[in-house]
Amino acid sequence: MSQISVCDCCSYPTSELLHIFYESSPLMMGILEMVEQDEHVTLHFLSHNEATAIFFNRPGQSLRGQTFGDLGLDPQKIQDIVGYYQQCKREREPLSFEYEEQTETGLRWLLVTLNFLRLSEQKRPHFSYLIRDITDRKNAEIERLEIEKRNRELQLLEPIFEIILAGYWDWNFQDNTEYLSPSFKKMLGYEDHELENHPDTWQKLIFAEDLPEVLESINNHLDSPQTVPFYREVRYHHKSGATLWILCSGRVIEWDEMGKPSRMIGCHIDITHQKEAELNLRDINQELETFLENAPMAISRLDNHGQYLKVNPTFAKTLDKNPSELLGQSFYDFFSPEVTNIFEQRLQTIRETLQPLQVEDELDINGVTQYFQTILFPALGSQPLKGFWSISKNITDQKQKAIALRDSEKRYRTIIETTLEGVWVVNSEETTEFVNDQMAKMLGYSASEMMGQPLTAFISPESEEKICQQIRNQTRGDSEQAVYRFCHRDNSDVWLILSTTPLQDTQGNYQGCIGLLTNITEMIQIQDALKVSELQLASVLNSSLDGIMAFQSIRDAEGKIIDFEYRLANPASCTMTGRTTEQLVGHRLLEVMPGHRKDGLFDSYVQVVESGEPGTREFYYNHDEIDSWFENIAVKLGDGFAVTFRDITPIKNYQLTLEKTNQELQERLQDLRERHAEMQTLSQIGDFLQACLTVQEACQVVATLIPPLFPGSAGGIFQTKDSGHQLETLAQWGEELYSKAKFSHQECWGLRRGRPHLISEYWGELHCGHVKHLPDGATTYCIPMVAQGETLGLFYLMVPPELELIGNKRQLAQTVAEQLGLAIANLKLRETLQQQSIRDALTGLYNIKSG
Repeated sequence: MSQISVCDCCSYPTSELLHIFYESSPLMMGILEMVEQDEHVTLHFLSHNEATAIFFNRPGQSLRGQTFGDLGLDPQKIQDIVGYYQQCKREREPLSFEYEEQTETGLRWLLVTLNFLRLSEQKRPHFSYLIRDITDRKNAEIERLEIEKRNRELQLLEPIFEIILAGYWDWNFQDNTEYLSPSFKKMLGYEDHELENHPDTWQKLIFAEDLPEVLESINNHLDSPQTVPFYREVRYHHKSGATLWILCSGRVIEWDEMGKPSRMIGCHIDITHQKEAELNLRDINQELETFLENAPMAISRLDNHGQYLKVNPTFAKTLDKNPSELLGQSFYDFFSPEVTNIFEQRLQTIRETLQPLQVEDELDINGVTQYFQTILFPALGSQPLKGFWSISKNITDQKQKAIALRDSEKRYRTIIETTLEGVWVVNSEETTEFVNDQMAKMLGYSASEMMGQPLTAFISPESEEKICQQIRNQTRGDSEQAVYRFCHRDNSDVWLILSTTPLQDTQGNYQGCIGLLTNITEMIQIQDALKVSELQLASVLNSSLDGIMAFQSIRDAEGKIIDFEYRLANPASCTMTGRTTEQLVGHRLLEVMPGHRKDGLFDSYVQVVESGEPGTREFYYNHDEIDSWFENIAVKLGDGFAVTFRDITPIKNYQLTLEKTNQELQERLQDLRERHAEMQTLSQIGDFLQACLTVQEACQVVATLIPPLFPGSAGGIFQTKDSGHQLETLAQWGEELYSKAKFSHQECWGLRRGRPHLISEYWGELHCGHVKHLPDGATTYCIPMVAQGETLGLFYLMVPPELELIGNKRQLAQTVAEQLGLAIANLKLRETLQQQSIRDALTGLYNIKSG
């Protein structure tokens, strides 16, 4: 290219060596002229070397006369550069400055050295320039400053992380190194020197099951660092073995020249306490939810307008609704206007006072009156009032019991005043506080005369000590009963049964006792008559044809019945059991006859004693050398029971024989009904077969009418072809035959043998070749259809595994096959005769008459 030399342009002396250096130097060199016109300054190239042209992307071209604006430099940057040239002009001293320039290869840093040369003839300043590319040095310096800045930041961050219990990490992906701050290691229980600054360190300490998700989250952030943050809650193993919950966060801060992330920083914050509190809160919420779901109280949450936001199952059940039916509904939808008006007044009271309100209601729900004790309280939160909670306890039972108790007390007073027994109440000093009129009448006094008198004033001397002792025993809480002799006002003896019960206050302190007294004076007088009655009873027992026994309960230390003792056994019972009175009375039931335990008789006797309900039972007893049917009746007798039983073996045997005979009659009657139905069907088939015109039609008739004879089964009718060796299906019924549609005569054992062939798991016969894929347990029955010594086809029957082909059904199948064979033979004979009537047997020509 033609280029202006320094000598040509400025008449500056030079040498050939300087010219070579100027042209080949990698440094940008040249001379610029400053043109100032109307306060507008421009710089024009007078001379430049090839390095300058290459920098401005004009290799091999001359820049002479062009300005920085012509070369595409930014106007603001041109203005800054002009300022440096003006400064050099003023100072007339060399001047250096740095600036950055965006080129096609990237951002470049340049060091420019200016030198004022002289003024031209037009008084325009000339400058020489020398420009070096200092990008590498500048980047190294920037990196050094960044490192120093980072170190200063780390020095500032370390104390902060110590204060907030956080750990800092700095991960360099290019060399896979990672700085782990001392606070990070200390968080996990380690000193700084105990853990290596490497990514493997924290990956070994993190829970194995959490690591894959953490690495995936990091990779997702590296793929999209601007949109996908790295933020995870993970678990670490503490040096002590404890579990730490750590909040991990970080972000990419540097990328390599390819735009890939090269450095990532982040911090770890110990959130173990928060996480434990969160888990505890979750457990509490779960427990609260479980409580609401299982609480026996009706619990609901309402908004400020009375709409249900939450109800538990008990509340929904109370209203006979599903919880989903109540949510979003108002209490106005379920209660009468009178009830809702009262309820709204209560809610308004809570709105005004913000205090709980406890009430008791009587509600009519589905026509049933129920009582509820309800606590209403405000649901307070960020808002003054968010709604209401209602907790209701169904106190219907308690209320009804209270009403019943009130009525009972009223009845009690009536009973006390009208009872035939005497009621006597004494205080802890054994002074009379109350007697009813009946008690006073027993002793010949009025109630007012006995009030305030000591108990001993009405007792005979020999009974005084015993009665006083019984009264004193009440202080221990004992209830006692005994017979005593009291003194009538007329000095006659009055025999009374005294039952005492202690009276205690709410703290259990003895306050006195109440006595119920029954006049048994007449009872004592009739004791002799009672003895006579007992003798008469013994006579009845001994003459009874039924067995009669009495037993006394035998209990263990906990009061559980473990056996019974024979207390009485009449002669009939001894005869039925094969034991003597001496072998029974005084002995234990399970020792004498242990079979009572096996058949549940013992448990039924225990039930009679414990419940007091009589028990009747009919049972077969085949134990203890007894083989008989019995019927007994057991009733409670004191702490035991009495049983009356009789031997019903003859009756039972007759009953069993009668039931068996009836069963056999029913079975025979059912069999006759089935045979009758089968005969009707066979008759119907015969009628239709006689009306059939072709073999095909006859087979279809049988296939249509035969299923009721063999319900649940399948079958088919196969006809022998003219060759006599092949068979093919003419008709079939049922779902699946498990047989070929066409097969040879040799593939069926029934055809080869000329008799019915049965295949079943019971008979174990050989399987026919035409039967394929037969299910396990299924039965097939092949019956050749033979008429006049000719085999016309095969009647095939398949019975599924769940059914059985019994003998009478096999006979029925043979009968159908015989009928069908005869019908087919008749139809073939009819076809032959018809054919002979049409054609001459010798010539094969049509007969004249047939034409």
